[in-house]
Amino acid sequence: MKRKLFFTFLFLCTISLSAKEGMWLPFLLEKMNEKEMKDMGMKMSAKDIYDIKNGSLKDAVVIFGGGCTGEVISEQGLVLTNHHCGYGAAAALSSVSHDYLTNGYWARNKEEELPCPGLSVTFIVNIIDVTDKVKEGVTGYMSDSTKNFKITSNIARIEKEMKASSGYDTQIKSFFYDNAFYLFLTEKFTDIRLVGFPPNGVGKFGGDTDNWAWPRHTGDFSLFRIYANKNNKPALYAKENQVYKPKRALTLNIGGVKEKDFTMVYGFPGRTQEYLTSDGVAEVMNTLDPIRIALREKKLNIMDAAMRDNKEIFIKYASKQAGIANYYKKWKGELLGLQINDAIAKKKAQEASFQKWVNEKKITSEQYGHVLADLATCYKTQQHAILWNEYINEAIWSSDLIKKGSILGNMLSAIDTLQSLDSLKKYQTEMIGFYKSIDMATDFSITKQLYKMYDAGMESTPFCSDAQIDAIYYNSYISTIEKFNSLLQVTNREDLKTVIQKDPSYKTYHYFDSVQKANLILVRANLLKLNSQYNIYLRALQEYNKGKQFYPDANSTLRVTYGKVEGAIPQDGMSYAFNTTLDGAIRKNNPMVEEFKIPEKLMDLYNRKDYGRYSIMQNGHKTVPLAFLASNHTTGGNSGSPVLNAKGELIGTNFDRIWEGTMSDILFDPNLCRNISVDIRYTLFIIEKLGDAKWVIDELKIVQ
Repeated sequence: MKRKLFFTFLFLCTISLSAKEGMWLPFLLEKMNEKEMKDMGMKMSAKDIYDIKNGSLKDAVVIFGGGCTGEVISEQGLVLTNHHCGYGAAAALSSVSHDYLTNGYWARNKEEELPCPGLSVTFIVNIIDVTDKVKEGVTGYMSDSTKNFKITSNIARIEKEMKASSGYDTQIKSFFYDNAFYLFLTEKFTDIRLVGFPPNGVGKFGGDTDNWAWPRHTGDFSLFRIYANKNNKPALYAKENQVYKPKRALTLNIGGVKEKDFTMVYGFPGRTQEYLTSDGVAEVMNTLDPIRIALREKKLNIMDAAMRDNKEIFIKYASKQAGIANYYKKWKGELLGLQINDAIAKKKAQEASFQKWVNEKKITSEQYGHVLADLATCYKTQQHAILWNEYINEAIWSSDLIKKGSILGNMLSAIDTLQSLDSLKKYQTEMIGFYKSIDMATDFSITKQLYKMYDAGMESTPFCSDAQIDAIYYNSYISTIEKFNSLLQVTNREDLKTVIQKDPSYKTYHYFDSVQKANLILVRANLLKLNSQYNIYLRALQEYNKGKQFYPDANSTLRVTYGKVEGAIPQDGMSYAFNTTLDGAIRKNNPMVEEFKIPEKLMDLYNRKDYGRYSIMQNGHKTVPLAFLASNHTTGGNSGSPVLNAKGELIGTNFDRIWEGTMSDILFDPNLCRNISVDIRYTLFIIEKLGDAKWVIDELKIVQ
């Protein structure tokens, strides 16, 4: 009886934990997940989450920029996302005299909202299953390249036809390694304006030190507004544009969260690889992550030293440094988590069980008996090519000057086609922007150090000696604007081609660009074989695990993930509480360290306990809730995603994961998979009290 009770308890625990894994397609929730979600505490229907006929939560969730999520939170097109998602836009608007990164920015009315050139917000209009149409004409006897060509051709035709008939932008995405295809109808708005941006002392509090860590005290949010034409449709920036009227805006709930509350994240997770074989995991652990970590660590050390000493360099590199540091630390956590979980051994055990099942069934042996061995061969074949490509990406292209050699290549290609060489002067604007965005001395130092690491890693004779790198930075025609302008003074076409071909930046860029392109031909050919074998492997796994719900890997498409508000026990003797407060941020305050320097006004609000309606009582005194943990399965791209309660009301904004759980992109661990969110009460407190932007609060629908 005790043994039976133990296994019953274990089974129930497994159900509880496994419910938190998965990034689910919202239009399939009704069939696949609705019952489980309701059993966990959800108080709405799947149609409330996704419905193309009536307004649903889908219509308030957007792709923000190129790689984040945002949510519409007012009937006047106000969008909430992460501080780090809006960082690039704020940096582009900043200068030494208007430093919005250090000091923040708060518009006092709509007239003061700042246009953000290049920024976009994209809505999902509909998701359509087009699997049969994409696979039309594809047979099992085709080679991998022929099959891929046919699928690619079908996709292009279907996208074109759907765009013509619907009027919306279209994109077809592959799922389960080409076992399914779904078409996404989208609407993109490009007149986006900055409304509110907290200073670094709030929005980036803790910086790289706290990144991917818990406890967290970062007010990682920013506010933007969507503008449209008089017909409420996308339009280029124009003063006469009007605020966008959304189909749906989220309701904000300031009633608070407690442990074990149901929670759901709705967003656009970027990329996961949950179905990798042991050989695929080994490639990540033994090749990819170690290279990326070592090279980025060196680059960050050089950048950080330069940024500390010079305000102008800080502004130039702030956004770039943040992006590099983000994934550097993520990969470190991922590698550690995979090592702790003995990921390769776990995958091998699963594969042994799968292979045993295959061998016992003659039919499946004929279909699937070869698949694991074929996958292993593919990984072995690409080993050197993958290594080389990673070193070029992370080391060679870390040099902004050499990478900019591409502009000389563009000029060289254009010389014979131009009526007049005066047309080449159009590149002046691009080069002026380039010089404004980098510090040449910092770039020079990065190049010297990382090129040495490239030579060591590839075990090659030095391609660029110190003297050669010196020559590039001192002699290249793109090393200064003056030299570039002198290049434009060459009036003879043949002379100009000769000068460019001899330029050291161009020669270095051209060499590595050619090498990488040739190398990528091998990589992509092998990736077709890998994809083909994973296509078979996924079908085999679904047959092997009949009755199990499978979710597709993340690929920057709209997904729902759900779990509970809860802390974690990351290792023996350590426990993570589920929430943090302003008190914790105050204890970290250190005016001598930029990452932990709290703004004076926030210190004043804390000292006066001026929290408005956003305070809670904790340990006998008033404070403001700041961040919380939940067991939602998230990844990059979920940054800025709305975190919703059981009724679909906004309770927070997702911005990170705990470091110990970052390996969940490859191997899900229910005990360590925790996403980190800014509590909506802290967001509203900062907007109203620190930003003095009560006018923004007044347009929101807030419930308690």
